[in-house]
Amino acid sequence: MRKTALILGLAIAFAGPAAGRGDESLVIKAGRIITVSGEDIADGVIVIRAGKIEAVGKGIEVPWDAKVLDATKQVVMPGFIEAHTFRGVDRANENIPSVPFVSTFDSVNPLAPYFEEALRQGITAMFVAPGNGNMIGGQGCILKPVGSITESMTLVKNHALKISLDPRPGMSRMAHLAALRRELDDVVDYLKDLDEKKREVPTAAGSPAAPPPEMEIKREVMAKFLQGKLAAFVYCPTSADVLRAIELSKKYKFKMKLVLGRDTWRAADDIAREKLEVILPPDMIFWETDEEKHEEVLRVLPAIFAKAGVRFAFQTDDSSTGAAYMWYQAGAAVRYGLPKAEALRAATRTPAEILGLDPRFGTVEKGKDANLLLLTGDPLDARTWVDRVIVEGAVVYERSKDAKLQKILGAEK
Repeated sequence: MRKTALILGLAIAFAGPAAGRGDESLVIKAGRIITVSGEDIADGVIVIRAGKIEAVGKGIEVPWDAKVLDATKQVVMPGFIEAHTFRGVDRANENIPSVPFVSTFDSVNPLAPYFEEALRQGITAMFVAPGNGNMIGGQGCILKPVGSITESMTLVKNHALKISLDPRPGMSRMAHLAALRRELDDVVDYLKDLDEKKREVPTAAGSPAAPPPEMEIKREVMAKFLQGKLAAFVYCPTSADVLRAIELSKKYKFKMKLVLGRDTWRAADDIAREKLEVILPPDMIFWETDEEKHEEVLRVLPAIFAKAGVRFAFQTDDSSTGAAYMWYQAGAAVRYGLPKAEALRAATRTPAEILGLDPRFGTVEKGKDANLLLLTGDPLDARTWVDRVIVEGAVVYERSKDAKLQKILGAEK
């Protein structure tokens, strides 16, 4: 909580470091390497070339042309990954209930304080999605918090569709689901009609073939979604919504990841049965009244979902609590029973897998992008600071050069 109290007051206008891949060879001599993919390595070496990890282990020869970073008293690990957020854009939701054709890519503000704060706490990639206030909110993009324009920050422009099962104000859950089913049925009918029209196009010998009918632009995103070319992140605030989402995905045969609310723990076994990946809510540990026993019960969502066999990623928020920090989320999960290795995976490797970034991100392995954190101590220790951040082989953050942090800590007069 020390970090929360110190940093929450930062009001930032930040142009961001250069977004280019590090071209020079770089070697990190680490006191400890948390690989996430396997065992930790004590007194290890990481060799980075052209932004990629070329070698990692003990006793590795240092290339003659490499710049060496001394982290012999530090811990090195993969960067944290935020699997779902709607921060960093000028507006989380549109006013119209269904806007599949919009994209957060067009709304990203590279100067938003979120991106500098993400670097400061070690988040090296994030899925910036529309908020939970629209039935179909549009498409989200995957970014790195490095760069002064959206294009240089972008890893994937339109990664997935955002759907919410949370009814808009003034609408019942029944009406909300009816509207969503109607929208999906309309697209199914449209695609059937389009296929029929294409089959009816005359192709008489000796005459030029008539051009096939083109898909309406406003239908393209939903068509890709129902054709299995685009997945959806579906927000489910309650366990009943989880069951509806599963029902819809089976009927319309679409791919989805679940963004969960607090009450969804009751559907953990159903989620496990369907082998779905989920993003836990920021307030993932809470007290609630058990209606059967009439007593207060502590609900620890990471432990509940881990026991059910569900793969999950953590999520942060912009609150004034520890939930604003990825390290805190992982630490809190460990505090309430989750094994440390699983907690670190939920902040690194699992979100990379959920976002389809695992060939490049999430672990310290040969061939992966060099997206690394150099920490002053154990990642789940409240006394630990992110000392340096490396993205694609380039050092993009150094605590010793963080003027805003130094100012708030009283290092400047």
